[in-house]
Amino acid sequence: MGLVLGDVAAAGHERDCPGFRSHHRHSAARSRLWAWASWNTQLTLGNILDHVQAIQRTLVGEPVAIWSLVSLSRVVQEGAIRVCHLYEGGVGPERRAVRIAAAWLNGAQQHQVAAKDVGAQAVPGADKIWEYAERTVQRAGMNIGLNHRGRPSSAVLGSVQEQFAVSLTNVAAKRPTHVPAWYRISSAASHSSVWMVAQAFASDEDDEPVMHADPEIVTASVLAVLGAFEDLVETLGTYHGTDPHQALLTVRRRTFAVLDRQRTWRRRVQEDARLIHGNDNL
Repeated sequence: MGLVLGDVAAAGHERDCPGFRSHHRHSAARSRLWAWASWNTQLTLGNILDHVQAIQRTLVGEPVAIWSLVSLSRVVQEGAIRVCHLYEGGVGPERRAVRIAAAWLNGAQQHQVAAKDVGAQAVPGADKIWEYAERTVQRAGMNIGLNHRGRPSSAVLGSVQEQFAVSLTNVAAKRPTHVPAWYRISSAASHSSVWMVAQAFASDEDDEPVMHADPEIVTASVLAVLGAFEDLVETLGTYHGTDPHQALLTVRRRTFAVLDRQRTWRRRVQEDARLIHGNDNL
């Protein structure tokens, strides 16, 4: 799977970069925006693959962990949503540039917040990162919009505006291979929300708390990852002018294999229930 994503990501070009068609005063800064987007994408894909490898190790464990698997799938899905939001098909070069600027500034702003929690020694470095991003965005001909508290909150280019903070739940709802409910469910598992975690709670023979893996949840986690990969392959392949058809077939074959295994599991559960309870209506 790593080769599928790596090949698509490496085949890029900047055909819609406004830096190549804009006034020379803005072209260098806009090219830096695209360079940052490419670097950010490579980092995100690396993080995704790291978590996919962790999922692989989780699935072969005994017993299979349930909520860590769900949380890992959330990271994969979130990374895919963020990358595909930047490279969404049908988005014009100006809006894409503004989205990239907003994403860069958002990350720099979050770095500043984290630095304050770490300690005073971390603040100057974080401030320099913000200042560089801010300067680049402004040199690209954009403005930085402020919220009602006077805090930077959006990137603006003429009539085009993009907020720093993106609702990933809303973005996921618009992307066909993502299940919006799964992003919310995986968030609940990651944050130990009682309404979700309690569903797998049980007690062992010593009355100690244990978590029982539900094959349905395991399957859903894997399908969420495959859906994220499908979105990445199609979005990046289309953006970079590389036909994603064969890579998509690979992802979809794996999706069908997971669904087929789940159907087999359900049949076995039904057969076991009939044997145990002697009820043909189960």
